[in-house]
Amino acid sequence: MGQGSSTAKAAAKAPGPTLPAGLRLDGTRSITLRATQTSLRVLVRLCAAPGSSVEGLDLVPKSGPLLVCSSHLSNFDPLVFGAWFPRVMHAMAKAEMFQNRILRAYLDRCNCFPVRRGAPDRQAIRAALAVLQSGSALVLFPEGHRSRGEGLLPFEPGAGYLALKSGVPVLPCAVWGTEHVLPRGALIPRRAPIHLRVGEPFRPAPGTPEEASRQIHRQVAALLPLAYRGSAD
Repeated sequence: MGQGSSTAKAAAKAPGPTLPAGLRLDGTRSITLRATQTSLRVLVRLCAAPGSSVEGLDLVPKSGPLLVCSSHLSNFDPLVFGAWFPRVMHAMAKAEMFQNRILRAYLDRCNCFPVRRGAPDRQAIRAALAVLQSGSALVLFPEGHRSRGEGLLPFEPGAGYLALKSGVPVLPCAVWGTEHVLPRGALIPRRAPIHLRVGEPFRPAPGTPEEASRQIHRQVAALLPLAYRGSAD
C-alpha cells in the first residue's frame, strides 16, 4: 500500500480524475463491508491472545478526511484495522488481487481500490486523493511492503505527497505482534498478543514529499516499542 516517488511525480502531472468503477465516496458501508467487519471482529478477537492491547482510539477524529499511516509487519495488519478501527476506511490493495472478477467485486464492496506496485500509478493516487477530498479516511502502509521486524523501514514518498497535496490530518499508527499471528508464508492465523497504538493527528510541515514522509515515519516510529523501531530516519 506504499507509493514510490515515481508514482507521486506522475500523479502531480496527471489530468482530471478517472476513478475506479467500484470506488464509493458516499461514506456508506455496503452489506458486504458490514458482514466483513463483523467477521473480522470475531477473527481478531479469537487470534488476540492475553496481553493484547489497543491504545489511543479516542484520538481518532470521528469525522472528516484522515490519512491513516501505519507500520506493517504482517498480512494480518489490515484485518486488525478492519476489526478495531472506529471509522469506515478506504484502502489500497495490490492490483494483482483485482484480476479475479469475483475477488474484485468483493474488494470493490469493501472500499478497496487497486494500486500497481513498483510502477507509476496515477489512477491509484487520483483515487486516494478523491477519497480524502470526499471527507473519508484512507489507510496506508507507507513502508510499501512488510518489514521483517528488524526495524521500521523507510516510508515511500507517496505518503508525504498525499498528505501535502490533500492537506488533511495524518494519523500515525503502529501495529505489532501480528508477525506472530500470521508469519510470512503462513495461511492459517494462530494466537498471539496483538497491539495497536494510535498517535495524535498532525499535519506535516510544508516541504517535499520525501521530507513529509520522513516526518510521518518519525511519528509512527515513536509509537513502536524500541525493538521494532529502528532508526527514526
